[in-house]
Amino acid sequence: MRGADRKAPGPRAALAAAGAIAAVVLAGCSGGTPEPATKPPYTVETIRSGFVSAADLGKGAAAFEDNDHASHTIYTPPNSIPTCPYVQRSDDVKVPVEPAIEPVGGNPTGRFIVAPPKVGPQTLPVVTQGAVVFESTTLAGNAMDAVTAESAKCPATFTILGGPPSIVGDYKTSSRPLELNGWRGFAQHLVHTPPAGLGSDTYDDLITVVVQKANAVLYVGYTQIKKVGERSDTEEKVKDLMTTTLARLG
Repeated sequence: MRGADRKAPGPRAALAAAGAIAAVVLAGCSGGTPEPATKPPYTVETIRSGFVSAADLGKGAAAFEDNDHASHTIYTPPNSIPTCPYVQRSDDVKVPVEPAIEPVGGNPTGRFIVAPPKVGPQTLPVVTQGAVVFESTTLAGNAMDAVTAESAKCPATFTILGGPPSIVGDYKTSSRPLELNGWRGFAQHLVHTPPAGLGSDTYDDLITVVVQKANAVLYVGYTQIKKVGERSDTEEKVKDLMTTTLARLG
C-alpha cells in the first residue's frame, strides 16, 4: 500500500490490507505444481517450509522476517490474522470492525515479507504472510470462524481523511469464499485510490487470502501498485502463487 517505503523494502510496505477474489478464479490449478513437502497435522516449522520465497517472485526479490512492528503506518499485532486492514483509520465506518483477530491458544509462525528493493508501479509485488498453528483442528476451526465473522463486517467502502498521505483516500472492498487444495476460507480485495488533489497517477491493488486446513490458519497478502487505467492482474497472480504455496503444504 501507500504506507510503503518505496525506496527500500520494509514492514510498512507489506502490511497493506486485503482483497477479495472469486473462488472459482482461484480454484484452478496451474501446471507443474510441486509435490507436498509436508502434510497435516502442521507445526510452525512445516508451515514455514511452504511460505512464499524470493525465488517464487523472481529476480530482485528479498525475503525477511517482519520484526519492526511499531513502525507500521497501520499496526496489527504480529500474532494476529487480518480481517479488515486499514479500517481502524477510517473516518466513516458505522459499525466497529477489528482490522485483525488475535486467536487464543495458537502458536504464530511470525510474519514474513517478500519484496523488491523498490516498491512502485511495474515492480515485483510485496507479499506478507504468516500463520497460526493450533493443537487441534477444532481450535483452528474456531479461530477461522472468528476471523471470517469479523471480516464479514468490513464495509464495502470507507474513507481515510487524515494520517500519512500514503493512506489518505477512498477504499473499496469485497470478499468471497475460497477453497483450494483442501484449504478453505476467504479472499478479500481492497482497492485504494488517493484523492485527486494529491497528484498521484497510481492506485493500490491488494488481495489477502485467509484459509484454514486441519490445525493451521494461514494468510497471504499480495500488494501491487498500479498506474491509473492499468488493468488489475492481481487476481491471476494470486491464483498462481497460492496454487504453488498450498501445494507445498499438502
